[in-house]
Amino acid sequence: MSNDILFLAEFSGGAPARSALELATGAAELASQSGGSAVALAYGSGAASGAGALGAHGAARAIVLGDEDRPAITFAPAAIAAVRDAGLAVLAPATPNGRDLAAALVGSLDLPAFGPVRAVRVVDGAVESEQATLQGSVITTARPADGAPSPSVVLVLANTFTPAEGGSGTAEVTQTGDAAESALAKATVAESHEAEAKVVNLEEATVIVAGGRGVGGEEGFGPLRDLAEALGGAVGASRAAADAGWIPYQLQIGQTGKVVKPSLYIGAGISGAIQHRVGMQTAEHVVAINRDPDAPIGEFADLFVVGDLFEIIPALTDEIRRRKGA
Repeated sequence: MSNDILFLAEFSGGAPARSALELATGAAELASQSGGSAVALAYGSGAASGAGALGAHGAARAIVLGDEDRPAITFAPAAIAAVRDAGLAVLAPATPNGRDLAAALVGSLDLPAFGPVRAVRVVDGAVESEQATLQGSVITTARPADGAPSPSVVLVLANTFTPAEGGSGTAEVTQTGDAAESALAKATVAESHEAEAKVVNLEEATVIVAGGRGVGGEEGFGPLRDLAEALGGAVGASRAAADAGWIPYQLQIGQTGKVVKPSLYIGAGISGAIQHRVGMQTAEHVVAINRDPDAPIGEFADLFVVGDLFEIIPALTDEIRRRKGA
């Protein structure tokens, strides 16, 4: 067994997903601790031609599982062949495709599984991870039991690692060997549905204006959208707002939603319960607007404004537009 850190790298339309860049950086960090190398398991449209570029983000090698545009689970047999008895850990993104492949690896090879995690490191030659439990109120630390098979499969939340360039520039690319016949390789998409409206990727937004129960209804998100547009950002929401049907679930932030890491996070009418905090606490700057001076979000906000969001948000939007037009 080697000390390499493997990671799943999804490609689409000839380009790597952001999760691939995040995990390339994270795998390189962990490999520096384990004494191994960061190895990409690349799949999807453009993987063969684009896998080498992951070297700029820390990957020393890349194994191409397949270059076709097809369901991610169909790459599972190739992933299983590449992972068998290889490396210290496999990092998988906590995305639908990442979860599918991670589950296939765990189930087929009887590997230990962890996640979704918010932090991961190598301690005394073993992978140690942290994850939120009990609706985010408790952070647990876990590691494989002595004698457990390797590698461990670790499901990693978005924004756990920040993509950074600094590798050799080009990863050594190889193709996976022939994989055993498997029903997984024959999986097809039975039915698909386009989203009713295009929804921004909150996990990549640098500015987020989020609303909670305090916005009062669907129309209450209007001023928040105006502010987000003025700032060049995106709109998000707490679970309470999404559960009420005021905004799509794709925009929910928190323990059961998206984990975001913007430069600026503005929370309007959000109490800041631990379930929501788990999803946005790594934002660089947090501004909270709430009528309740005792709202929990005030305990960790960099700036806490006590007042009516329907007075403050429009005034803030007008001032930003005025300054941009000056």
